[in-house]
Amino acid sequence: MIIAAKSPFRQGKFCLLTARRPLFLWFSLALLAASILHACVWFAARVFAAQGLLAAPEGARQMGLSLFWMVCATSLWLIQGPKNRVHAVGHVIGCAFLVCSLGSVMAFSNLTLSQNFELSFSNLLVFALVAVPMVASQVLLAVPSAMLFQLILLKRPLQAIKEAPAA
Repeated sequence: MIIAAKSPFRQGKFCLLTARRPLFLWFSLALLAASILHACVWFAARVFAAQGLLAAPEGARQMGLSLFWMVCATSLWLIQGPKNRVHAVGHVIGCAFLVCSLGSVMAFSNLTLSQNFELSFSNLLVFALVAVPMVASQVLLAVPSAMLFQLILLKRPLQAIKEAPAA
């Protein structure tokens, strides 16, 4: 018995999610709403971490950085739509992880190249002990905006809605 052959996707019962049309309008709305939600989540996280004065600038900075991973995820979706909404959130979280990881690499290279920080294993280890939890927290805080982003931008094709059984 082959389970993969009985997959609903292989039998053509489900269609991939697609971007709503007109694309620019829905993309702009999704970017705006998800970026504002992302900034609010970061603001709340900073306020609850007793860093009240730093909350607003950090929220604004994270709002700008979130645009990178949202555009990255949208590019992936325009190439091929995700199978379902869980995969869509996974794409966004994966792009957020990539952008946050690249940001940590750039921060370490800035320390070593521009600020004459000694490149040694002990300094790399200390930086990694700070960067790994920071990247994990950034990805965790990206989940609500990732969910909102894909909910606004993606839809099921009309043929999949018509063929769906009535519940």
